[in-house]
Amino acid sequence: MPDKTYSLGDAFDYFRAHSHLSAGSLETYAYAKQHFFAFLEASPLARPLSLAGPEPESRTLSTLGSHKEDVEILLWFVNHLAESAKKGRLGASTVRLYTHAMISWFAFMVDEMLVPDNFPAALAISRAKRRLAGKFPQSSSQEGPPEPPKGIEDLIHAFDEPQVDPDESRKEQHRQRLQAFRNRALLYALASSGGRISEVLRLQAKDVRGAQVGDAGIWSVVVRGKGRGPAGRKVTLRFTAPALEAMQKYLGARQDPGARDLFVSHARNRPGARGKSLSPNSAWYMIRKAARDLGLPAMHPHDFRHWRATQMLRQGVPIDQVQGYLSHRSIRTTQLYAKTADQAIDQAGARTDPI
Repeated sequence: MPDKTYSLGDAFDYFRAHSHLSAGSLETYAYAKQHFFAFLEASPLARPLSLAGPEPESRTLSTLGSHKEDVEILLWFVNHLAESAKKGRLGASTVRLYTHAMISWFAFMVDEMLVPDNFPAALAISRAKRRLAGKFPQSSSQEGPPEPPKGIEDLIHAFDEPQVDPDESRKEQHRQRLQAFRNRALLYALASSGGRISEVLRLQAKDVRGAQVGDAGIWSVVVRGKGRGPAGRKVTLRFTAPALEAMQKYLGARQDPGARDLFVSHARNRPGARGKSLSPNSAWYMIRKAARDLGLPAMHPHDFRHWRATQMLRQGVPIDQVQGYLSHRSIRTTQLYAKTADQAIDQAGARTDPI
């Protein structure tokens, strides 16, 4: 048993370090955890819970069970995901996947004695399972990916005009400008490539230095993708000219010829982290905050992948080409997005009925 008091964030890191899951499964668990943290931080459903509030990852597990409502934490998370599904933000299969991931994590924390004895973990888990089975039976979990969130096109351009505080020092203004350039480049990269956040964050500075857009208007680079083992499988990311230009502008503004990672931290409150590789969790927080500042629904880096696939299909790109662009192993995965695109086509036909 660990001999320290764990925060939620610490507990998840401990789980990652001691689980035997594949890299792809751990990535799924990380997505589920981010939705769980968003639920604790912002959902009205979570307010009575002891772990609810700002920066839930820093809240200690020792408080879990101190409120009588804590037994509902996983059940209410299912309700939270169900609301996202009702709005078209998540599919039933994703709700089931994320719920089972959090249930597994909680079961792990119980086994490792990370949660207090007064937290009725078995009851919390069984209630969540029953609610999930009632709202999302197994037969309903194969309907395909969610509709891309409304407003994502606005989010892509959230940092086109860097906001720099004129009252701050020149050093702080430079940091703000760098962070805005980085955020713009990252959003452009996600939207342009449709890549997974873990793949895009593996871009190296050397990849961008001297990179050229080809005759077709695309720059491509091979990175390590998801999969078992330290190497993973190789994935080709493709970027349009504006995305590459944004990355080159950001890298040039850093004035760091020895830089290794392309996307790094410029955190104001954590100077020790500056210059270190940006984590997927930090990227997710940046995207969620930018969406909130624009009055948009909560968004996730993977939403850009959904959006890019659907956008290409709606513009008539052949499905096998979309499959290759997004590095889908099976065309059946791409066909799920084609169904999503077909829904919009049907709606357009209904709106323009000539009779």
